[in-house]
Amino acid sequence: MTRNRMRAAVGACATLLAVGVTGAAQAAPQPSQSAPATTTYEKGHVVECTAKLKRYGTAYVSLYSNSVYGNHTQVVIGADEPTHAGATQPAKLFDRGSIQTAVPVVRSDDDKPASNALIKGRYAPVGTPKPVHEEMDDAGYHIVTTGTHQQIKARLNIKVLGQTARLQCGEAFAYDLKIMKTPSEGARQ
Repeated sequence: MTRNRMRAAVGACATLLAVGVTGAAQAAPQPSQSAPATTTYEKGHVVECTAKLKRYGTAYVSLYSNSVYGNHTQVVIGADEPTHAGATQPAKLFDRGSIQTAVPVVRSDDDKPASNALIKGRYAPVGTPKPVHEEMDDAGYHIVTTGTHQQIKARLNIKVLGQTARLQCGEAFAYDLKIMKTPSEGARQ
C-alpha cells in the first residue's frame, strides 16, 4: 500500500467512524422526489486507542460496531509516516464485555502482508448514559438523531510485528440511537 493509499484508507476509516457515531444512515445518496422518510435504530460501540511500539512507533487502533452497518476495525502503525496498516470487518467485535479481533496488516512500501494485529481485552460501562439530540441537513435529508451515549472503559492489548503493548484508549463509548431521515424541502421539488 503506497503512503497515499494508506492515508486515503485512514481518512476513509475516520470518515466511516465519524458518520457511524451520528448514524451511518446519514451517508445515503441524494433522495429522489418520491424518497420516503426512514427511521433506523442503531446500537454499537466506538473505541479509539494508541500504543507505543519499541521498533515501530505509535500504533493507532479504531474499533467500531453498528447493529445496522456492521463491525469495522483499523490498525495504523507509525505516527507521522505509516509503515504498516490494515482494516477488516469481523463478524464479532464487542461481545458481552470482551473484545478479541485480528487485523491483517501490510507494509506501506510494497503492500506485502506483514503480520496480524491481535487486539484483545475487556470493556465495561462507566457512569450513566448521556442523552443525545442532534439535527442536521445532509445529502438532501433532514436528519434527527436521538438516543444515548454511554462512556465505556476499555483495557486492551495489541500484539503485532512481534511486539505486545498496552493500548491507551481515549474516545470510548457505546451508543443507542434512533435516526430519522426526511427528504429536505429542496429535495422534494
